[in-house]
Amino acid sequence: MSKYSKEEKDLALEIIEGGISLGQASRQTGISEQVIRYLRDMKAKYGSEPMPTPRYDWSSEEKMAVLEYMQTHHLGYTETGIHFGIRGSSTVWNWAERYRREGMAGLEPKKRGRPKKWRPPDDTMTPLEKLEAENLYLRAENAYLKKLNALIAEMERQEQERKQQSSRN
Repeated sequence: MSKYSKEEKDLALEIIEGGISLGQASRQTGISEQVIRYLRDMKAKYGSEPMPTPRYDWSSEEKMAVLEYMQTHHLGYTETGIHFGIRGSSTVWNWAERYRREGMAGLEPKKRGRPKKWRPPDDTMTPLEKLEAENLYLRAENAYLKKLNALIAEMERQEQERKQQSSRN
């Protein structure tokens, strides 16, 4: 859900199309100049048609091509996002930052969702997968035992405090 309704955005665009400055349009509508500028640029690129459906499956090569295009054409993050139909300039900025810090490895898609659940080793697994499954099981068992010991120690501590309070009274 967006912060501003379609009507509010359309009103802001009508105001600036009428020759009023971005600052005045911002004060009249309560929408920041940056958002109005973004809406104006989006309308210039895509017209009244909605922006293309956002993509979330960019490969590392495609991300690199977007960054190279931005560099060669001396564009900012927002302009690059508009050109490629990427919603929000922060996406392009994040790609650039990750590339700066980690190189191509930073542009690789990350695994999403929950990690796979543990399953007992079976014959379909490679020896490495069997060792990893056993390791995961042993870590879980170790964490469980640590928590159990902590709970038991806490219960014993509380019981001793109750005994001490009852002996005082």
